[in-house]
Amino acid sequence: MPSYQVRDTTTRRLLARDLADYAAAEAALDRLDDELEHELAANGEGVGRIRLRLDVERVTEGVAKPVGHHVLLLGVDDVPDLPPAV
Repeated sequence: MPSYQVRDTTTRRLLARDLADYAAAEAALDRLDDELEHELAANGEGVGRIRLRLDVERVTEGVAKPVGHHVLLLGVDDVPDLPPAV
């Protein structure tokens, strides 16, 4: 039976593995997004719109095949305090 995993496209680092299905991979992506934003905030670092591309791979009999990708945009929801338009 296949499993799914999430890998950083650039570094090829495996971030989550042994996920039951694609929905579990999407949930893992949400958790990764939350964890990264929390860690940055805890270190006093501004997010500054970090863009990460992550691959979702299906693993069948030890062979991983990309089946999708997601782009995490950290800090997009962070709206700066701007003065009102005049």
